Amino acid sequence: MKTTRFFLMFTLLLAALGQADASVPLGGNRKGADGSYDMYGCMQSNDYYVVNFAAYQLGPNQATGSKNLPEAECVDLPATGKTQVSIDLLDLDVRKKPVALKILREDGQTIAELPMAVVKQGVLSTTVDFKTAGKYRVVLTVDDTDLHTQLEVSALHIPLSVALAAEQSGGQNGLLVLSVIIGILVAAAAYFVPRLLKPQPLEP
Repeated sequence: MKTTRFFLMFTLLLAALGQADASVPLGGNRKGADGSYDMYGCMQSNDYYVVNFAAYQLGPNQATGSKNLPEAECVDLPATGKTQVSIDLLDLDVRKKPVALKILREDGQTIAELPMAVVKQGVLSTTVDFKTAGKYRVVLTVDDTDLHTQLEVSALHIPLSVALAAEQSGGQNGLLVLSVIIGILVAAAAYFVPRLLKPQPLEP
């Protein structure tokens, strides 16, 4: 009887942990101002294309295209200033088609641009000087006649945040909630399990 109750308690504990874990948002931990990573780097995609995005924030005296680039950032840039933006075209067929790149301010003004051209090596790179903190947007356009779709529709838009305080992500909130739930369940188990296993006095 005691063994059955202990097994039931243990099963309920595992089920509760499973429910808590399932409530934590999965994925999306790309490197940003908080320094978090995922195993695939900063992948960005839409219904048509997938790329790997990287932004290297250069020091005041660092030359563009330097071999000793700083650590790659994703879409949350910690500071303003000169930044080298690179996009790796992961779709091999796109490397045979003309592509263009624009970096826009929140008001839609273009602050950097690469004209339409075939990029056989598969990497577009340009340098932009983010003078003010705020929201920006990187737009990759592919002249893809196979899609029979307007360029504006198929274009890949990558939102950028520059020098804005990083908000606590939903994943971090979820992990905090999960930690609290686990702590409560462990404390409950530590209290109840020994009492379930304690020998009961025999009835006369």
